[in-house]
Amino acid sequence: MNRTQIAIYGAGHLGKQVFHHIRHHCADQAELIGFVDDTCAAGEAVIDEVTTLGGLDQIKNTQGLGPGDIKLVFAIGYANMAARHTALDRVIDAGYDLFTVIHPSAVIEPDVELGAGCIVLQNAVLDQQVCVGSACFIDIGVRLTAGTVVGRNNYFSSGTSTGSRVAIGDDCFFGMDCTVTTEVRMGSRLFINAKTLVPRDVGDDIKLVEIHKSRELPNA
Repeated sequence: MNRTQIAIYGAGHLGKQVFHHIRHHCADQAELIGFVDDTCAAGEAVIDEVTTLGGLDQIKNTQGLGPGDIKLVFAIGYANMAARHTALDRVIDAGYDLFTVIHPSAVIEPDVELGAGCIVLQNAVLDQQVCVGSACFIDIGVRLTAGTVVGRNNYFSSGTSTGSRVAIGDDCFFGMDCTVTTEVRMGSRLFINAKTLVPRDVGDDIKLVEIHKSRELPNA
């Protein structure tokens, strides 16, 4: 069986995490040939003797590495979602197709629409009639419930959960264990802090922070 030649775009922490999933769960589908990173020269070691191929501008003009020769796995981190958006635009404008990574334990209903370049990790659940845009990162244990519609370039941290028929725009970050209740409409470029409950509609360019206080308990 012919395997797709792929490279991971992003050689940072997220890229190394994605490398693990590709190596262990996508080896029968894809041949990983290296990392692409605009901050690294070609030939720099990244992980397990896999090296960088150069930056995007370099590889697109290199024989065997151009659009049509390889696909890219989009693994730019979430520290700056606007920068992640710009990086995604650069990949698309350069003409590269995106490779989708799905962990075998993820549950994805047959009628789900999953955009190109999404990464779906362990025990994630994408329920009936869910629609997810391109290049979304869906971390361990995320649940997107029936009828939820998600734009592109969203990052769902571990444990995020939506009720049914939620609508989410583009470029949003959800911290760990966030909950969005049923039929909520959310805009774009949102930052949702860890463990935040979103019970009502939210516009664009908003940060939602729910503070949970901790205290020490006396020894028994």
